[in-house]
Amino acid sequence: MVKRNTKEQILSIEEQIKKLKEKQKRILNNTQREIGKYLMDSWEVEDVNEAKELIDSFNNQVKSLSEVSSSKQDNVEEKIFLRNPPKG
Repeated sequence: MVKRNTKEQILSIEEQIKKLKEKQKRILNNTQREIGKYLMDSWEVEDVNEAKELIDSFNNQVKSLSEVSSSKQDNVEEKIFLRNPPKG
């Protein structure tokens, strides 16, 4: 009996994992679709190829801004840490 119950539990877990992976894929697809729609609406672009060209042209600028923003956030966190070091 224990082996059967264990096997059933394993199969149940595997099925749950499969369903969760499918759900994860749906969420990712919906998110990407929503982001793409938002970008095209906000830039007032209707042609997919034009949107891709704009994204490509702004790619380096966005990466640079992201790195600067991340660096600033790291500096803020470091200052907070130095002002309030952990006790103990």
